[in-house]
Amino acid sequence: MIKKTIISTIFCLIYSTAFAAESMVGQVNGMMCIKCQKMVTKKLIEVSPNATVKVSWPEGVAISAFKDKSNLSEQEFKDAIVGTGFEVVKVVKSDKFIEDAGTARKLVD
Repeated sequence: MIKKTIISTIFCLIYSTAFAAESMVGQVNGMMCIKCQKMVTKKLIEVSPNATVKVSWPEGVAISAFKDKSNLSEQEFKDAIVGTGFEVVKVVKSDKFIEDAGTARKLVD
């Protein structure tokens, strides 16, 4: 019984570490339209093609969500957005998979 519990605990630890989701959320100033949104989206996909990218100009946020650990540093994320001509006010890292712009906005407020 104890052996089964130990094996189960080890499996849970390995599984949760190996498949831990992570998201990066940036508060972006200056986006005024869908064209702005598309520019930032394209650049974020370019720097991290295995991320799920969501950018919303009305909420002023950019999200790169990963099903596991991010392969993008906060600075690389910020630099990609700044490279499109917009200001990044704040970057927040989360250990959850975030796709919703409203949820992302709450993180950076």
